[in-house]
Amino acid sequence: MSKENVAISRRHIIGEVPMIACEIAEKCLYTGFFGSIDSGRMAQITESLTLRCEKETYSVAIVDLSNVDAIDTAVATHLVRLGKVLELIGVKIVFCGIKGNIARTMVTAGVEFDQFDTVKDLKSALTFFYSSSGLELVNVIAK
Repeated sequence: MSKENVAISRRHIIGEVPMIACEIAEKCLYTGFFGSIDSGRMAQITESLTLRCEKETYSVAIVDLSNVDAIDTAVATHLVRLGKVLELIGVKIVFCGIKGNIARTMVTAGVEFDQFDTVKDLKSALTFFYSSSGLELVNVIAK
């Protein structure tokens, strides 16, 4: 593989945003990040989610970090900024799926998540969303 092909491959990889985003419930945006996230990708994610939240009428955004392999201190700080940006435009943010190694990175770096709601997993995040919306998830048994 030539240096030119490697450079093109790296540009292609850097241009990809490692996330998915979809409306998971009425007025609730779900976004899941995956892989390793760097500051450049986090800036793209923040821009993309901000634009999407401005266009739609979401009241809550669930940010799922369960598929994130690693983050650095700068990315942890970007996550706080993402939360602040979304809350400034009227979207409450709930973080879920934070693994132990990521939590340690955040705590070691002094990154404070106290102002945001954090829950263990997506199921807990949905339960939180419904209860904060005055709704309740119930089992329905088909007859």
